[in-house]
Amino acid sequence: MTAADHTTPDTTILWPALGERPEVTGWVQTRTEARVASGGGMAAAKTPLATEAGAEMLRAGGNAVDAAVAMGFASGVVEPWGSGLGGGGYMVIQVPGEAAVVVEYPMVAPAGATPDMFPLAGGTDPNLFGWPNVVESANLIGHRSVAVPGTVAGLTLALERYGTKPLAEVMAPAIRYASDGIPVDVSWTYVTARYLAALSRFPESARVFLPNGAIPYNEQQLVPTIFRQPDLARTLEAIAAGGRDAFYGGDVADSIVSHLAGNGSVFAQGDLTGYEARVVPAASASYRGYDVYSPGGATGGTTLIQSLNILSGFDLAEHRHNSVAHLHVLAHAFRAAFADRFAYLADPTYIDVPLDALLSADYAAERAMAFAWDRVAPTASGDRDRLGVTHGLAASIPGYVTGGSTTHFSAIDGAGMAVSTTQTLLSLFGSAVTAPGTGVLLNNGMMWFDPEPGRPNSVEGGKRPLSNMAPVVIARDGQAIGSLGASGGRLIMNCNAQIAMNMVDFGLSGMPAVNAPRIDTSTRNLLVSGRLPRQTRDDLATLGHPVVALNEGPGSSQFSSPVGIRRHEDGTLSGGADIFYTATAIGVPGSAITEGRD
Repeated sequence: MTAADHTTPDTTILWPALGERPEVTGWVQTRTEARVASGGGMAAAKTPLATEAGAEMLRAGGNAVDAAVAMGFASGVVEPWGSGLGGGGYMVIQVPGEAAVVVEYPMVAPAGATPDMFPLAGGTDPNLFGWPNVVESANLIGHRSVAVPGTVAGLTLALERYGTKPLAEVMAPAIRYASDGIPVDVSWTYVTARYLAALSRFPESARVFLPNGAIPYNEQQLVPTIFRQPDLARTLEAIAAGGRDAFYGGDVADSIVSHLAGNGSVFAQGDLTGYEARVVPAASASYRGYDVYSPGGATGGTTLIQSLNILSGFDLAEHRHNSVAHLHVLAHAFRAAFADRFAYLADPTYIDVPLDALLSADYAAERAMAFAWDRVAPTASGDRDRLGVTHGLAASIPGYVTGGSTTHFSAIDGAGMAVSTTQTLLSLFGSAVTAPGTGVLLNNGMMWFDPEPGRPNSVEGGKRPLSNMAPVVIARDGQAIGSLGASGGRLIMNCNAQIAMNMVDFGLSGMPAVNAPRIDTSTRNLLVSGRLPRQTRDDLATLGHPVVALNEGPGSSQFSSPVGIRRHEDGTLSGGADIFYTATAIGVPGSAITEGRD
């Protein structure tokens, strides 16, 4: 294939009106797209009950933050392996007419954590950024893998600053789900079965998630098994009545600290009482006249923003969607951003990270200039002298592993406020440790740190690990046109960037934007959806891409698992939900939104 073949536009794709869309290769509409007319709101999440919690707030006159906080608490009940009170996250909020902010509430290392706290076992794990293996995998599972959780601090802060409803009302759906119980579905049984060995190692987790020592399943096809979480319900009720202090102090905190400290963790009471979520300006890319907002610093948002900055130098709409030319350009930009991510990103409070240089327009243009239409151009990390830094990870690009952890939810209300939130326990079921009597499943956030001392992402007390989370809000002239995000580990970044481009460059509505076939460059290979034509895959390989085609199916997260909401020019909202998961979007017809707090 010649350079001319790549540069010649296949089809000029215009912005479609609602109800129209350009041809999207590999995408077939299999679900009805949720839509609601101008003035209405919409919630989207990874499970129907979490989505319903957000929709319930919108129906009651709540705003998008009320809906998001309700989904945040509910998700930890109905999808406990993906997020919960024992985890952390990032929430992007865009108020109409204003630049977006981020509520940051990631997991952080306990104050007593030290660079040498995990004895090394020899060898490296290619699925963990080439970092050394740890004795007994203590950074991956168990009590010592737990970092300080931020979810409760973050959700309550978001509601206090930007919500309209009382905490008890917003938490009511989560409390109801935990107390009354929820139907066990196939995904619940499947995920629990996959992690049976891990959960069985820890008596409290086995008691909570393996009632009567068995994997929950529907014994009778027409009579669903109901899974109740009474301990978690009591913890949620305490938070609803007492706010964040009911989690970071009192009986809940005592249980968490005593259980962890009694099992070899350096966790202390001060780690919980001293935790603070914070509100900061969002990182942003100016992309085709749109503002794309995501978290900055040691997050996936930084990598996503850098990718879009590089892609700003190419007219993607000039090429047919998911054509060879289109995907060839994406792969170059994504690989360049990932190379810099693995080399330089870490908590900027602890290490000199060249964030301004990495996200500058000049640097993006330099990275774009290295692109070649007729071959795969080298995409090593940027020059240290050019970026003004003296460190680098010097680690291999990770091998491939499927990502199924984390959750995401989005909301846009009738007034145009948009919220995009990603929360996680890190791995599925996190550390697999549950604090006795609380129902709180704890994260394994220490896994994100490099266990070898003296490196940018090495363990230090109070430090934030390098996170993959990258929730996105897209706005133009201060008005949101999209809220989107995904679960799926390091697959999240390329996934979210492609959905944003689907909305901006190709004008796609919710379902096709979220579900069009994708690629991923977070590993040594170019991972390509098996839904793309074989000829496309072969042509990419001819250019020099190490193509690995992956088939997608129910419950898979081969290319992350997203949801999103698109706001069209006439104010209509269209929802996108991953067709391979239980994700849903619910539109709520227009209604009055309660005024915010003074």
